[in-house]
Amino acid sequence: MKPERADVALIRCESYEAEKLDKTIETCAEIASLPDLQGKTILIKPNVLNASPASKAVTTNPAFVEAVIRFAKSRGAKEILVGDSPGWQPVMLAAKTSGIYDAVQQSGGTWADFREVSPHPVKEGKKLKNIPLTSLVEEVDLVINLPKLKNHGLMTYTGAIKNLFGLIPGTAKSAMHLQYPAVIDFGEMLVDLALSIPNCFTFMDAIIAMDGQGPGSGTPYSLGIVLASRSVAKLDWIASQCVGYDPRNISYILDAMERTSGSANITEPSTYPLRVSEIEHSGFRRLPYTSKLGKRLSAIPRGLRSLAGKLIHLRPIFHKNKCIGCSACIEICPAKVLLLDRKNGSNIIRINDKLCITCFCCHEVCPAKAITVGRAPVRIVHRRLPGL
Repeated sequence: MKPERADVALIRCESYEAEKLDKTIETCAEIASLPDLQGKTILIKPNVLNASPASKAVTTNPAFVEAVIRFAKSRGAKEILVGDSPGWQPVMLAAKTSGIYDAVQQSGGTWADFREVSPHPVKEGKKLKNIPLTSLVEEVDLVINLPKLKNHGLMTYTGAIKNLFGLIPGTAKSAMHLQYPAVIDFGEMLVDLALSIPNCFTFMDAIIAMDGQGPGSGTPYSLGIVLASRSVAKLDWIASQCVGYDPRNISYILDAMERTSGSANITEPSTYPLRVSEIEHSGFRRLPYTSKLGKRLSAIPRGLRSLAGKLIHLRPIFHKNKCIGCSACIEICPAKVLLLDRKNGSNIIRINDKLCITCFCCHEVCPAKAITVGRAPVRIVHRRLPGL
């Protein structure tokens, strides 16, 4: 008997064992109405944030990627391309270190390069009219989105919508942070991009999620679920609740749902076979709602906002005792406000707080967990250098 249909498939799956994954992916596809793959060329887009092993839960688990490839082959897909584009490190380094490249090769997929770019039209976008994406988006019949459920220092939570940002090749993503430094504006840009991908289906890896200082420096958290949907907005609406967030307080998810439903009166997406209330997430360390911090600041009298901003705003904090001096943060910084100072055997990152746009790209790419996100009203260690 076929399972009941729902907006979002929400299924228990507590390990990456192949047989369990195969059954889970197949059931998710039925519940969430995956389009027919027979004879189609598809692009699978995992999260390959950086060169981290699968055990750190920074990337989509390679076993999860392999299971989706196996499933796509079983459904008659003609060609299965798999790719992503990290913002800083060489893509092959990240793909091989995470185990995803080997998973693709072993399961019969083809690793795809995102080097060729073409302008992608965005209809009725709030921020974008077009955006440079990998040209593969225009060449395939379907994008299968494979995000990892994680916290995110800038956006609070990251999942289906944010994972599609990786369709922008390489460091071009940093330019978008510079163009849209405010969280709400950046979020509207993300929604513009995500909703412009006409044929997209998402399977979310939330078997091992990431809490704490995500998306790159958090802690693996055993959540034990897989989600799937034809709608990135509906999936993120449900997934964020599965770890205790209220999606109405995450501006870009709320925006995506309002645009998807065509109304500010949002109807809760249906789920099957599990309900959100059945997902145990005790101990999951959530991040503050960044949009709510901005609202608090705007409510403060104008004359006191500068001082209040230093107390309220979250900022990158650099820990010299952990810094390995790799300069990843400096290379990724879109505002170019960081310098590396080597002093008495220590690596010290100097920052110009006045020009920092708090995009937290530095925090996202740090391989040593030497950057955290927090409040830094007084900078002592991080005094800016002359001329920075």
